[in-house]
Amino acid sequence: MAIALTLISCTLSCTAQESGPSLPGHPQVPPEVPEFGLAADIWRDAVVTVPVRVKGRPPIKPAAMLSEDEVLLVTSSQMRPTFYSYDLRAGRIRTLGTAPKWAECGLCFEVMSVATSETSIVWTAGVYRSEPWNAGKRHVELWTMPRSGGRMRLVTWLTGHGEIPEGRLSIIGADAVWRGDRQTYRVPLGGGPVQRLPSATQTVPAAARELDGTRCGREWCVGMRPSRLNELTRLVVLRKDGTERREVVASYGGPLLNDRFGLFAGPYVNGNREMTYTAKHPAPQPVLYDRCTEKSGRIGGRLEDSATYGVSTAGERAADPEEPLLYWNSSDHKSWIVLDLSRIPDSSCT
Repeated sequence: MAIALTLISCTLSCTAQESGPSLPGHPQVPPEVPEFGLAADIWRDAVVTVPVRVKGRPPIKPAAMLSEDEVLLVTSSQMRPTFYSYDLRAGRIRTLGTAPKWAECGLCFEVMSVATSETSIVWTAGVYRSEPWNAGKRHVELWTMPRSGGRMRLVTWLTGHGEIPEGRLSIIGADAVWRGDRQTYRVPLGGGPVQRLPSATQTVPAAARELDGTRCGREWCVGMRPSRLNELTRLVVLRKDGTERREVVASYGGPLLNDRFGLFAGPYVNGNREMTYTAKHPAPQPVLYDRCTEKSGRIGGRLEDSATYGVSTAGERAADPEEPLLYWNSSDHKSWIVLDLSRIPDSSCT
């Protein structure tokens, strides 16, 4: 059996809410939607650039960082997946491994999440093969290969047929830990029984119940403050006990990545069934918010033939499994702009 590494791709958007009548104390004239600076300018040392295509090879996407100067790349899910190592200094690409031959059909082997350690690359994949026993349904598998390249090896199935949940993958010691929508598994990479772990129940603390769509991490929560007609949308970031509350000009998001970074949608003015953005940006551009410095910066690239913006998350480093890579297209669609959250100093948080 084979598994394809599928990158989690998300295009942030928000839904217009019906606005109530303007009340005393609320603006009669809509405020201007602010323009944010570019995240790539705010966190320059955390940004690297890789090509979308290398001569003689199919299109590629970032999957994880192998080192400060080496990026793990993977081909599109529409073809037989191949992993590459890209040397940022030399601009040189090297093939690490290719999925089984049967994965040549589109989406047969769709890579979903990826993690790395000092010795291994591990990934989950949504797998479909046209065989009599699989009833034409996908399932999720866990695969691994040496970090330096070599043969890909199936470790185990993670779901039954017809189950393709999103999940986050990390490596802890000699085990891979996959946290799916409803279940969590700890898988020994060297062989042995798979351990099913209890999934944490998500409850909204009392301090955040007046907010809309509240989502919490370990210690911090994010929710949307109800807005009135002609008000700028805002998110509220606060601890579970209600302390250290602050408002962020944005419109969707949470929970914070590693309890620090907010991947939010840009703000809009809450009009009567309409959402007003900036003149430069006719749709909400994704915003990265850093709780520790209170800085926000625009991320994401304009999608082709669309007014919307896209930003994707890629695999985590083993050292910081909760701080993934964020990447998006450059304006000319020839490069990937990659923001490595683990490179942003944490001195301001300590």
